[in-house]
Amino acid sequence: MKICPVCSTEYADDVKFCPNDGQTLRFASPAGDLMGQVIADRYHVVKKLGEGGMGQVYLAEHVKMGRRSAIKVMNPAMVHDPDAVARFNREASNASRITHPNVCAIYDFGETPDGLIYLAMEFIEGEPLTDLLQREGALPVPRATAIFLQTADALQAAHDLGIVHRDLKPDNIMLTSRKSGGETVKVVDFGIAKAVGGDQAGQKVTKTGLVVGTPEFMSPEQLSGDAVDGRSDLYSLALVFYRMLIGKLPFEATSVQETMIKRLTDEPITLAAARPDLAFPAGLQPVLDAALARTPQERYQSVAKFAADVAAVTGRPTASAVPATQEKTQLLDTTSGATQRILAPAARKRSLIPVVAGVVVILAGGGAWVALSGGNKANPNAGDTTTHVARDTAANSGGRQSGGITTLPVRDTGRRALPPAAPPVPPPSTASRYDDAAGRRALDHLTDPDFMDTMAENALVDSANVIYRASVADTAKAYAAYTLAQLYIVKVQDVGAAREWISTALRLAPGVKRYKDLRTSIDTLQQRRRP
Repeated sequence: MKICPVCSTEYADDVKFCPNDGQTLRFASPAGDLMGQVIADRYHVVKKLGEGGMGQVYLAEHVKMGRRSAIKVMNPAMVHDPDAVARFNREASNASRITHPNVCAIYDFGETPDGLIYLAMEFIEGEPLTDLLQREGALPVPRATAIFLQTADALQAAHDLGIVHRDLKPDNIMLTSRKSGGETVKVVDFGIAKAVGGDQAGQKVTKTGLVVGTPEFMSPEQLSGDAVDGRSDLYSLALVFYRMLIGKLPFEATSVQETMIKRLTDEPITLAAARPDLAFPAGLQPVLDAALARTPQERYQSVAKFAADVAAVTGRPTASAVPATQEKTQLLDTTSGATQRILAPAARKRSLIPVVAGVVVILAGGGAWVALSGGNKANPNAGDTTTHVARDTAANSGGRQSGGITTLPVRDTGRRALPPAAPPVPPPSTASRYDDAAGRRALDHLTDPDFMDTMAENALVDSANVIYRASVADTAKAYAAYTLAQLYIVKVQDVGAAREWISTALRLAPGVKRYKDLRTSIDTLQQRRRP
């Protein structure tokens, strides 16, 4: 069966075009094995290389040129999702503009007459940096620096074209061996890359308010959902470099979520403190400190300057500089004037960047991370009672209205994250770097009806709980408790837990009318449930 991507009308497999709008029809179900087939009349599929959520990747040979390519074929089940198609096409469009030896080349992309969306790219015989790090842990400084500098060259080439990668991580840094010895870096996967200033239609990655990426290597501004530019990639590159040098990320934590929170609040551990058993070049730590500054304004303003300073303090490695018995590293000499040191910015001050540790939530089930947008989008419920939230959500939750108050199908789940009698952690000092205003913006996103519909209840509640614990002022904690009450009554539908949280909000801020109104609504619901 085929489907029109515009009007969604279904047709038989032998129909090629929609008679209503002339669009090429696409298959409604995932493609079978394409082994032996010829895609777009020129790519003969040799074998399947892998499969992911976006589709399948095949090794193919050009029928006339004989050149081998990796062909990514989008899962036909996703071609009806405009966001997925936009992301797929954006990877092709962005990456095809970059011509650089350290960037995976894009040869061709398009749609076949039978509706397959494909991308033909350079076939890279090698391994991701992730595999190397898992196998060897921390890398010797010369080898780590060689990989870093080539990656920096690739990013600078993208930035020169106004393209930000936004998902730089070891998985997206491929390493290939040269016959002459050494390694060549290939930066791959521009699937969520974005042209700077490209917020117009067709440039968004996901639904409004969400940012997709790999949080372990995200910059603070990307975690907060703020606008990003090349300095965000620079921060991610510094994290990758740190990972190569010490075998772990520079924020000590027991979980991925804690690592991300500490990135927003703490200073990175120094190289010497992390690995006292290793020797590092003098001057490297200040360079990394500048690259990992919490605000973009405090960092290097270009990857090229960051790389130049790293090259200066490490002595920019070449194949001859690395003992053959230990490493096989050779650097592509693509930066002129590398011997001239560009001084790092002055040592950064401890930043008071307005971010909140609790803006990160984990989606239940799939294990995918998202970051709440930190923009100034107004919450449609702000300044109003949560009764209105219930009205807005009733249509989707089976509720009915009576006497101006929506009666929701409420259940007592028996599992309640009730407000603690006292904060579980010591109250933050006056020097705390949490910003209650940023926390309030994050809470407003949690109660946005459209956003709530896309999120699991435990993800919403856990996020609000983190913000509640991180909040400094009583008024901020009260607003977080108020948000939790909303979530428990609208999303979790646990009136008892909602009553506990709104009572906490009123204890912290007794005079707020909206809190009183919500408690009245909750009390009314509880009374109606009683026999």
